[in-house]
Order: sequence, then structure tokens, then C-alpha cells
Amino acid sequence: MTGKSVKPLNYIVVKNDKGRILTKKIVKFVGGLGNQMFQYAFAYALSEKLNTEVKLDLSWFEEVKTHQNVTARPFDLNVFNIDYEVAIKEELAEIIRTVKRSKVQRFLHNVFKIKKYRPIGTCFVEMVMGEFNKKLLSSLDYFYYDGYFQNEKYFKDAREELLKAFSLNLPVDEQNQGVLDEILKTDSVSLHVRRGDYVTLECAKDFHGTCSIEYYQKAIEYIAKKVKAPHFFLFSDDIPWVAENLKLEYPCTIVDFNQDKSWMDLELMKNCKHNITANSSFSWWGAWLNQNPQKIVVAPRQWTAKKVKKCGIIPPEWIKL
Repeated sequence: MTGKSVKPLNYIVVKNDKGRILTKKIVKFVGGLGNQMFQYAFAYALSEKLNTEVKLDLSWFEEVKTHQNVTARPFDLNVFNIDYEVAIKEELAEIIRTVKRSKVQRFLHNVFKIKKYRPIGTCFVEMVMGEFNKKLLSSLDYFYYDGYFQNEKYFKDAREELLKAFSLNLPVDEQNQGVLDEILKTDSVSLHVRRGDYVTLECAKDFHGTCSIEYYQKAIEYIAKKVKAPHFFLFSDDIPWVAENLKLEYPCTIVDFNQDKSWMDLELMKNCKHNITANSSFSWWGAWLNQNPQKIVVAPRQWTAKKVKKCGIIPPEWIKL
């Protein structure tokens, strides 16, 4: 991150295989807008907690264009008021080389814990989605971070700074402004339906799954019991499915014109007074950025099709259905 005074961690003497001292930390970025926001929030918190420079590895966005079974995404965070610095190839190679050890070295480290073979300059690879690893914000052992970091405990202390960082640096166009005006003057409730590659991509379908119509019906009724005159604003990457399958008995508006401007949907969602999320990092951020102190947020109890132990992605004050 940039834009602030940073003290170099020159007291950490960690060298790569060419004898150069490593001090920079790098966070890998992958996925769509919601995932990128989680990774940026983690990188920001890491920079603040360790008082050091953190750079972004954006190489995935080029590499994914040639991959099968992975949905290609653009890097979208430039629409926000954020500061960042991108790691260059030489910096990535410098850090990644340090984690390569022979089988003998790995054996000696794992069995005898010999310090000589301690994996200095290691990569941290997240193994459990949504799990909070407290030591990441205090440990100086890692120099490369590969994960989604979908847990607000990483960055909750920086909420005010992130609210500013994730504000748009683009004007709201006339069509979206009309919807925003309606959102601000009603008891507005955002409702997000995530389908897309959760339906079309087999591996994503097997792991993530989609929220059922029954979930949305229960969420709508829960909100209707708590909010006097709810007006639902529907957002989705599959608008035809929403129009066909979600029949509401309450005032509703389907927002169907931001397919190539997802950040505009996010801007509208976060300004709603209440939120119903999908099992989606995108609508998670729409709810988390909502600054209404009396907001009600409903989220699916089971975030993925396959149960993930220790998944702490849903904040404790949100309603799980």
C-alpha cells in the first residue's frame, strides 16, 4: 500500500537464495470484485498492523485468461479510492524462490525442526475458507500471502478507513442515480441472487452451490416482519432467472442495467437500509459497507454446498437462515 509513512522492517534479516534481504510483503489477488475487496482489506490491515509495505500480485488476471474451468475476471479495484503498488516479476521471483526446499530439507525441518532448514521467507497458503488466522497480523515469518481472507476479523478495526477506500471515484450515472434516489427515500432492502459460474461451471457448482428459492422466501418474510414498508431492490448476474422465479408480494425494483458495471450495483446495495445476501462475496460487501446503524442483514446459514468447518465469513450480528 502507498500514501502513508512506512517504516521499513530493516531489522528482519531474511535472505533469499541469492543473499538479498527480503522485507516486502505481497498479497496475491484472484477472483471477482468481492474477492478482490477481501484481499485488499486484508492487505491494508496487514500493512497497518506490521507497519510495512505490502504490494499486490496481479499476475493471476493475465494467467487466468488461458485457464480452463476458471472464470476470467478483470482487476476492478481502480473504481475505488484506494492506494496500492503492484509487485513486479522480479519481486515475485525473489520471494517465491525462498520456499523451494529439497525433500531432505523438508524432512529435517518437519521431523527435527532444525532451524537451519526453517522455511524462511515462506508463503502462507490459506487452507480453510473463512477461517481467521490471528497470527498473520503479527507474524513476521511470511512474505507472500495466497488466500481469500474472507473474515472481517482481519480488518474490522480498519472499518472507517475501508469505508472511505471503497467509495467510488466515478460519478453515478443518471439511470443509477434515479434508483439511488428511490433507495434513499424508502425502507429499501437489497436482495442479491448469485448464479453465473455457480451454475455453469461444474467445480464452482459442486463447491459453492446456489441459494434456494426457499431461502429467499424466508429471508423476505423475515424482513417483512421487521420492516414496516419494505421496498426490495433485486440484483443478480442472472436477471432473467430472477424475473421468472422470484415473485414478491411487496414493492420491488429489478436493477437490470449494470451487467458490465458491477461496482454500480454494489454502490446501490450498500445504500439500501437492509440487505439479503447470497452466498457471495459481492453481496457480502454490499451488506458490510451499509452504514445504517439499524440495518438488518440476512445471510445463508450454509455458505457453501460443501460444509466448511471454521468458516467465519458471516459476522455474528447478521441473521443466518
